[in-house]
Amino acid sequence: MTKVSIIIPVYNTEQYLSQCLDSVINQTFRDIEIIVVNDASTDNSLSVIKEYQQKDNRIVLINVTDNCGLSNSRNLGIKKAKSPYITFVDSDDWIRKDYIEFLFNNIEKFKCDAFSGSYYVYNNKTSQYETRKYSFLTTKHKNNKNLIVLPSINCSPWCKIYNKDFLLKNNLFFRLRRREDSLFLYDLVIHKARIIYVNEPIYFYRVNRKNSLTSSNYFILHDVIFLLKEIRKTLYKENLFGDYFRVFYIYSFIFLSFALICSNIPQKRIQKMLIAAKTFLFCNSEEYTNCIDKFAIAIFKFFINHVSLYINTAKILKKIKRAFEKYVV
Repeated sequence: MTKVSIIIPVYNTEQYLSQCLDSVINQTFRDIEIIVVNDASTDNSLSVIKEYQQKDNRIVLINVTDNCGLSNSRNLGIKKAKSPYITFVDSDDWIRKDYIEFLFNNIEKFKCDAFSGSYYVYNNKTSQYETRKYSFLTTKHKNNKNLIVLPSINCSPWCKIYNKDFLLKNNLFFRLRRREDSLFLYDLVIHKARIIYVNEPIYFYRVNRKNSLTSSNYFILHDVIFLLKEIRKTLYKENLFGDYFRVFYIYSFIFLSFALICSNIPQKRIQKMLIAAKTFLFCNSEEYTNCIDKFAIAIFKFFINHVSLYINTAKILKKIKRAFEKYVV
């Protein structure tokens, strides 16, 4: 049995797929299976995958004829995987030569449920690289629900390795078509996964490529509101809302701040969306609040009612965050 299953969802990434697959088949750690899920690509991605299958018999192809989306593609890979550990690579990205060796050795060493390195951001338009690191608060951080609200956290499923038994035991799969990575991380934390982050860049994340799923930011606010609704629903379902009450509202405030900066939606529509979000965000919140929490929630509601102030505050917070990362990391 192989030791690590690498899951690569593919949808119309013919231009970048060879670089991705070359980086995977040439890993220093050889005991792997490579599960490539072709999600009904309409370009020549399938031909590229089959060509690489001829080069390397470790490649397992799952060919989906009807487009099912990134989350379902990853889920198909999880169900197909035969190794005790799972990692994900996006088909337009690539990985360091010892990516698997580094992840495998560390998850074995620390006996954790998930382990993550850091990554480089590659700008496809400028060909420039930028190193992304975690704050000192997240480095070697594990088994703490506050993890999800700390600065510089990377909630993407790639750049990490997971214990497959932990995922299956807790029925942890990707549940959304968009912002699925954030909900997946929240699910891990809710189920008390032991997660360790270290500042070792091992992954190359491509941004600003044409037709990328992340290239359009019009629906970011809509997606984030839907994500928060799903998180709240999950906390209530697991009878954990009281335990995660404060963390949930800090997370909501921060994530909505991010969405407000990134979404190019008219302000009147933003106002309507935020007011609609209040109906679920603060429903029954008084059950769990002390005086300090009530004051914090009142401030949160005030910002939601004053969009311009919320956006400007979010921009200031972003600048503070960048300064924090630059001088503290």
